[in-house]
Amino acid sequence: MNKILIGSFLMVSLFSHSQTHSIDDLIINISDDASVDNFYANTYYNAYEYVDITWQIIESDIPEEWSFSVCFPNCYKRGVTFGSNSFTPNSQQYLNCHFYPNNTTGTGVLKMEITTNNEFTDTVTWIGIANSISVISEFFQNKINDTNVKIYDSLGKKLSKLTPNMINIIVYPNGKVEKYFYTEE
Repeated sequence: MNKILIGSFLMVSLFSHSQTHSIDDLIINISDDASVDNFYANTYYNAYEYVDITWQIIESDIPEEWSFSVCFPNCYKRGVTFGSNSFTPNSQQYLNCHFYPNNTTGTGVLKMEITTNNEFTDTVTWIGIANSISVISEFFQNKINDTNVKIYDSLGKKLSKLTPNMINIIVYPNGKVEKYFYTEE
């Protein structure tokens, strides 16, 4: 019995030391109205040991009128498609994408390839949808009515439906949480 416990401990110990990093979310869906200046979403890169990273945008499938920018962890100017950095052990780095729709509805996909220590490769994908407010509101109303979600205001008070002109917190049955600012036309 002791040999099994020691062997299990060694395997867990070896595994935990072999993992250099993790990324909270590899696929991020975001949406907003096409009239906003920009919309964005972030995740985090978690370094478990000292790491050197390089990153590059490997796919940018966005409408011609759109532009994008990324932060990792520094924010870059629009259109910058590669960079590098070093992160210290036990650190968490901000990883973000901004879409600038320029009053143009559509869907954009941005894929960033991150290489850690010239050995490990991860791909983070942002999928952005810019639409009109009425279409987004209708989408959320239908989504909420179909999935038995719970809705709260920013103070945690449970709501029976989306409340206009304030932040609504939507909690899905699978535990996913989304923040949504709902406006009525």
